[in-house]
Amino acid sequence: MLGGRGGNYESVAVDDRVHDRPVFFTTEDEEDGALRRFVATQHGWNALHSEGEHSYLHLLDDGTFEWTTSLSTGRDSAERYYPNTEGISVHEGNVYFMSKERQRLIILNQDSMTWTSEESGKKFYGEGSFGGQPDQTIFGPTRKYIYFTEEGSSTPGVYARFGKDGTYFTLFQAISGGIHDDDETIGIALSPDNKRFYAGFQVSGYIFEFMREDGLAFE
Repeated sequence: MLGGRGGNYESVAVDDRVHDRPVFFTTEDEEDGALRRFVATQHGWNALHSEGEHSYLHLLDDGTFEWTTSLSTGRDSAERYYPNTEGISVHEGNVYFMSKERQRLIILNQDSMTWTSEESGKKFYGEGSFGGQPDQTIFGPTRKYIYFTEEGSSTPGVYARFGKDGTYFTLFQAISGGIHDDDETIGIALSPDNKRFYAGFQVSGYIFEFMREDGLAFE
């Protein structure tokens, strides 16, 4: 089991590079919500019911991190470095997750056991701007871009980060003063052929489908 009773859990990601030892991560939207890790001992539907290892993320001042079995240590680390975590994704051994409260993307390199963080939307390219809190995340099919939703903005939208240089782009953004004012974007997903991008607005209850003008798939 990943969490526990009473937690304000948000998102789950899986690192399945080792087939019979998948690693699950869970975020928690609380000021001291420790990032939880569960290393299973089998693959498939019953992986979360296996006799696995539970631990919590502990970030250190020198840019390294460790996994601790102490929940209190994990909570202290979350409150100091990564309060109110939301979306989380895994790619090539790196764990990407959002600290909503700090408006930051945190990246864990599991191979070197080091971590970095950056302000979401700091290196912005093109039109639009990001002024809210980063929320849910998904990687595109080519893994070149990580897409994320927005909470707590008068013009909520969906944005993308280009992994090669960390540049941020606007995919779409609500019109200021419109019906989506102070709403929250949610539920980002791609169609099986990756040519349609879906996103919703939580309060107003709209779901949008986006397609590229050139008809090509999203990356």
